[in-house]
Amino acid sequence: MSDWNGKTAVITGAGSGIGSALAQHCAAQGMHVIAADIDQQGLRNTQSDASKPEKVEIYTLDVRSENAVESFAKHCFSQHSEVNLLFNNAGVLIDGKSWERSIKDWRWNFDVNVMGVVNGIHSFVPKMLSQNSEGKIINTASIGGLLAGGTYLAPYQGTKHAVVAITESLHAELALESAPITAACLCPGDTATGIWESDRLRPSEEHNQLLSDAEQQMHEAVAGMCANGLSPAQVATAAFDAIEKDQFWIFPQDQFKPMLELRIEAILKEQQPPSADQLLAIMLNNGL
Repeated sequence: MSDWNGKTAVITGAGSGIGSALAQHCAAQGMHVIAADIDQQGLRNTQSDASKPEKVEIYTLDVRSENAVESFAKHCFSQHSEVNLLFNNAGVLIDGKSWERSIKDWRWNFDVNVMGVVNGIHSFVPKMLSQNSEGKIINTASIGGLLAGGTYLAPYQGTKHAVVAITESLHAELALESAPITAACLCPGDTATGIWESDRLRPSEEHNQLLSDAEQQMHEAVAGMCANGLSPAQVATAAFDAIEKDQFWIFPQDQFKPMLELRIEAILKEQQPPSADQLLAIMLNNGL
């Protein structure tokens, strides 16, 4: 599909970052956009910043809630007879030593990043299969969903590995259906979003506390690389290019592939996972 005018896009996590950029890109293509997020002010900014704000409807949504997402899906189909693009995009990040993160931290990461995707699939896919028109479900993972666990990144990387596997299964299952509905996996690399400040969406007493200088230094180093990465708008443009080519894997950047090759080689040779120093050297050599 290349003519998006008049089609419908639904985007979660649309109050900032990649989700906001996707909403604005879809609106610029003439699509009807339903932008959802828990961040109400962010949604208002997404709408006002769009070149065609009248094309963007905003909807306050907590993707962790199965009932809320089901109500959201019913709302979308009551307003529009079809959903042509569903971006299960909402995501947050917790970092730090895996055994020192609270169970509440772990649950928050998994409830938003994984169950948010699952809730979207559960509520939207049956309706999309019945709409008698083309549609695609794009789940936002990360290159972190393909690479090694990552030092101090177990809660986040764990969720993104889950999203990759879920999306691969969804793709295979949809291929067995007669309806023209497909799936894709968006795996951005370093992108200048606010995900490293995800705690802004939580009560202050739940903000994550890194307990060592090493953790704080790693946090600042990786957050800094992301700040110098692609803009969300660049990721949105790359995503649409891949969607129009009907690609399953959507890689806005490909500099991470040497790291993926190193991980796969270690698996095939039954070796230890690549060290943080090895990965950092590759990242620096490849401009990540």
